[in-house]
Amino acid sequence: MGFEQNLLNSEIRLRYEWWPEVNTEMTGVGEDENWAVLAEHRLERTGLQVKLDKGFEEGTYCVCIEFDELASRQGFTAAHRLAERYCAALKGQLGCRAGYSLGQIEDASRAEGTRRKRDLESTFLSFDITTGDGRFHDARMQEDFRLAFLRAGQAWDQVEARAQAQRRKGREEEFRRQLARLLEGSAYEGLDAATKERLLAEVPALAFVRKSMEL
Repeated sequence: MGFEQNLLNSEIRLRYEWWPEVNTEMTGVGEDENWAVLAEHRLERTGLQVKLDKGFEEGTYCVCIEFDELASRQGFTAAHRLAERYCAALKGQLGCRAGYSLGQIEDASRAEGTRRKRDLESTFLSFDITTGDGRFHDARMQEDFRLAFLRAGQAWDQVEARAQAQRRKGREEEFRRQLARLLEGSAYEGLDAATKERLLAEVPALAFVRKSMEL
């Protein structure tokens, strides 16, 4: 297998959790009304939480991406950037499904406007989904969301694998440049050009053993 495929199979893991009939009480809408959480997933490696809820209006649903766990590990800015990328990927997959219109991605940290300082406690993004006939179709929405989630995960894995490979390539090239400068120093002036060339060709490859060989 190639380097990227090994990364996909061995390094990137999604724990897929699917609860089609989970109900929790909703406050402020009447004593007998319930709020349906139609789906909830956790991306294991990043800690992103992905949820599908019913909206307040008939025929509307809401997708929410929560990144508070990731923000606690990597900081708000890095976590927010990653959540934005994943949210856009998921929305793109849902946009391929017929019969829905999708709202803009809403950033809770910008609720007071783009010119205001971010609210670092509001660690989630969301967007609305509206059905074509303005009615709820929970079973269909759950299935379409499930497929979109899986496809977005596959596309996300490929993007992340390419990014990993690019970062590795950059580190290897920087190591080679530093090694070249070292070999030009007085400590190695006794080495002939052919030996230096061989070292430049072989040492970086040994220092950056491909993860596919380690697994």
